[in-house]
Amino acid sequence: MTKSDKVQRVESISLVIEKKLPPILVIQATGTVPTLGYTNVHLEPYIYITPPADGFYEFTFRATAPDGPAGEVVTTVEATFPWEDYPQATLRGVRIYAEQNEREEKL
Repeated sequence: MTKSDKVQRVESISLVIEKKLPPILVIQATGTVPTLGYTNVHLEPYIYITPPADGFYEFTFRATAPDGPAGEVVTTVEATFPWEDYPQATLRGVRIYAEQNEREEKL
């Protein structure tokens, strides 16, 4: 299987604003997958026509499952999303979706 699937669970989210011009919001998420061998772990942002009413921008936590047999061990994965040109005026936080849960973090 080479398609990108949702990570099983999102466990934590960290938001850090890098003081650059313009500033960059670095989103780091930690989650779990059901086996060894997942690759291409990343956060996929939702595309908005208008900003979300609650100010929480949403992401899907994704990874590519291994092609062949893999040890059935719950494994921790991490993804980082450096968000340049993030909407400073409307952003209140982020919400990240996984297969079994979702989490949000206020800015």
